[in-house]
Amino acid sequence: MHKLYLIIIATLFNVSLISAQQQGPHIAFDKTVHDYGTINEQDGVAKYKFEFTNTGSTPLIINRVNPTCGCTSSEHTRKPVNPGEKGFVSAEYNPKNRPGPFSKTIRVYSNSADNPSIVLRIKGKVNPRPRSIEDDYPRKMGAIRLNNNQFAFMHVTNREKKLRQLKIVNVSDKPVTLSMKRVPKYIDVSFKPKTLKPGEKGTISATFHGEKTTDLDYMRGRMSLVINGNENPRHRIATTAIVKQDFSHLTAEERANAPHIKFEDTKFDFGTITEGAKVTHEFKFTNTGKSNLIIKKVRASCGCTAVAPPKKAIKPGESSSIKATFHSRGKRNRQHKSIRIYANDPDNSVTTLIIRGTVKKK
Repeated sequence: MHKLYLIIIATLFNVSLISAQQQGPHIAFDKTVHDYGTINEQDGVAKYKFEFTNTGSTPLIINRVNPTCGCTSSEHTRKPVNPGEKGFVSAEYNPKNRPGPFSKTIRVYSNSADNPSIVLRIKGKVNPRPRSIEDDYPRKMGAIRLNNNQFAFMHVTNREKKLRQLKIVNVSDKPVTLSMKRVPKYIDVSFKPKTLKPGEKGTISATFHGEKTTDLDYMRGRMSLVINGNENPRHRIATTAIVKQDFSHLTAEERANAPHIKFEDTKFDFGTITEGAKVTHEFKFTNTGKSNLIIKKVRASCGCTAVAPPKKAIKPGESSSIKATFHSRGKRNRQHKSIRIYANDPDNSVTTLIIRGTVKKK
């Protein structure tokens, strides 16, 4: 009898607990994860609708829906969902340019008493679309298409050669003969083949000869692709490179007898000036090495000018200076400008000088 009494009490307690739990709105999704399986990129946006039921006792409201990057949730039930009624949250995934596996989430915020924030997930795998000529050769110049319109040689020393190639295809129904004009003296260009049959693919090769240029740092040029003897101003191919000095060939003795540049200061703070004013400062330096110091290049950032020393070669023990001027016209607030000095010092081939200060409104 006592045991039966305890069972009755426990049953009443559980019923009371369940009843208490069902007070207020409660969101219950049919499922929280959807697997699209494998989808094709060319088929476009993949959609799915997550459905839920309000298992609570008062109306349920979806406050907001936050999808992660790459996933969108354009629609969801916006009106209050009464107890026992259903609602939905839609998910969309655009597979364009996203081949391979994916997994994205959508966080749903509601006034659900027990779970006001629920994470939904979509996943799957995207089969890439068949590649077209336009995909592989996105740049068009007349009768040919190219995979790029720039030879980017990146970092090159003044003693090395570097090869870059562009892929090309003849998309016309006639043979095409190619040549190049406005080619810098430090670049050699060749075509393989020089004449492309209709639909034929080939390459344009460009070799950068570091030893053929005296310039340093960032270099940019533009060559003109000539098609069947016709030059078009729109058919330009850019060349870019960052040229650095190479001292690896020097012997220990040669390095010991090399020039050395030593600046008295490399930073100058002009304090506060009024907009429109100019500030000039001389950065003095000495050749503390054992052979002639050559200033090969002086490069100033925008808003600043710098003048190289009057003498090209500074003998051991001699001093000189770099005259720098900051132009504050059109500038305001804190300014920070740089000047890069390129010299034949193997231990300090590039020195960065700084001019800084504050420009107040006129």
